[in-house]
Amino acid sequence: MKITVHGPRCGYGPDGMLHSWADDTVEVDDGDKKAVAWARMFVATGAATLVEDVAVKAPARQEKPAAAPSGR
Repeated sequence: MKITVHGPRCGYGPDGMLHSWADDTVEVDDGDKKAVAWARMFVATGAATLVEDVAVKAPARQEKPAAAPSGR
């Protein structure tokens, strides 16, 4: 996931450390649920703009069930 944090702004980043941004792009790991939640909160409050959302996994292929044998 990638967002652009509008600045000047300072606050805690997805890693829990204090950061300072000036219209900086921040990229967070799609697999890190805490970091994705942090980025979504920044976007929801207007502090950032979404650049690239979490990659959507392709749905798993479902196998067709085997046909039941006929009673012939």
